[in-house]
Amino acid sequence: MSFIIHDLKLLYSQTFGGKPDVINGKNNAISQLSGSALTTEHLGKEIWLPIRFVGLDFEKFGASDLLLPYSVISLSSKKVFAKTSMTERQGTVKELYSIDDWEIKVKGFLIDDTNRVWPEKELKLLNKLYGLNEAIKLDNALTNVFLDTSKRVVIHDLVFPEVQGGRKHIRPFSMSLESDSIFVLEFETNV
Repeated sequence: MSFIIHDLKLLYSQTFGGKPDVINGKNNAISQLSGSALTTEHLGKEIWLPIRFVGLDFEKFGASDLLLPYSVISLSSKKVFAKTSMTERQGTVKELYSIDDWEIKVKGFLIDDTNRVWPEKELKLLNKLYGLNEAIKLDNALTNVFLDTSKRVVIHDLVFPEVQGGRKHIRPFSMSLESDSIFVLEFETNV
């Protein structure tokens, strides 16, 4: 396993730049990883942090979940303000309008660990997931802290960057996701 991680660090650096850290020498922490495990030695560094898409419709997808163990994930969000300029005053009056969706970036590798051949099966599964065109649940130690309890996301885009050299059984990918909250609309009628 350590050879694979070392090899992936080099390939990750060549493909995406940077070198992700491995927490405690393992690459298998999903949602059970607590914040205390992310000590100061990992602050400001990318970390191998596997993601799992869960609760998938078996009829549509052919499986109930999809694990992407060799992944690096990042989150960002922004607030949307209504700004009003005031005459004869410096600055603006701001009213909090809303908090935007979480934007989630995932970079990683699809690997055929079993036969060490081109990861066609893994590529097809990821493409099938992308083609579902519906919100799906994401399980990850980082996103579980920030997403609401539904953990729903939609896949915005999926990219397979150009590969120069590397191993034939490893294929890099990146994807962008957005959080998707469930809202209940209530109508009141005054009759």
